Amino acid sequence: MSFMNAYIKKVDQFAAAPMFCVAVFFLIFLAGTLHLNSIESPGIALDVCNWCLFLLYPLFILETVIHVALGSPRWKFNLLYCLIPPIRICARDQMTGQAIWFPIISWQVVDSEFKEKVVKTFSAPMLLIALLVLPLFAVEHYWQKQIETNSVLADLTAIATGFIWFAFTLEFILMISIVEKRLDYCRRHWIDIAVICLPMIAFMRFLRVAGLLKTTRVFRLKSLVLKLYRALLILEIVNRLLQRNPEKRISRLEAILLEKEKEITDIKEEIAFLSERISPQPQTDSELAIQQDTQQFNNRAA
Repeated sequence: MSFMNAYIKKVDQFAAAPMFCVAVFFLIFLAGTLHLNSIESPGIALDVCNWCLFLLYPLFILETVIHVALGSPRWKFNLLYCLIPPIRICARDQMTGQAIWFPIISWQVVDSEFKEKVVKTFSAPMLLIALLVLPLFAVEHYWQKQIETNSVLADLTAIATGFIWFAFTLEFILMISIVEKRLDYCRRHWIDIAVICLPMIAFMRFLRVAGLLKTTRVFRLKSLVLKLYRALLILEIVNRLLQRNPEKRISRLEAILLEKEKEITDIKEEIAFLSERISPQPQTDSELAIQQDTQQFNNRAA
């Protein structure tokens, strides 16, 4: 067993860097496919993205087969990576599930210090990337006709939007893999989830069924999805800017603290109330007298 565990560790160490790169490139080409597919006349860039996805995917299956054959402790997670390849970016080590591999820093144990470092590292770059949405929207608004008639401009606009989507998705995958309360993180970052999911909704094939593509109804639906997508990106920019303001952040935290303190007070009051109900009731004087007379009678009879 120890020999097999050592072999699993070697495979894990060897595959860490290559599979990290494969997963990142898969996410990049997925972003291209999703956003290039939304334009009416995609050029060769869409074919390149589709072919790259097709060529990269078997590597996830190969890694899964190897870990299943070795009996790795976390081989079931590899099945999940086959279903959603981009989450392989932040895969934990097979033996302990406590460390993540990243370029430059190599293997790193996921602890509070590492989480704080990740948040600080992504904070400023993600805010700048979010702000790129504004000039991109301006270009799409003022050059709309040129973009519709020029396939190169259409491809560049779609790629720029895809880059923003890639950055948001990469950050979300990283954060959801290192936080402890994942459901709570998703609840607090619902905007990010919506930004990630909306292009996938627009990508659904029923929106591009032959014969319906040029109907007014489909165009309106696609336009609605794009407008909602842009609105969510703008909302995310506002949200990130508010988080960068220390005074507003402190005010928000103080409001949360007051709410939590009220909840704690209510819980303590309920505990005290229930404790009184289940505690034995004190006996009255008459009950004590009857109990004493009964005890004396029993003593005399004995």
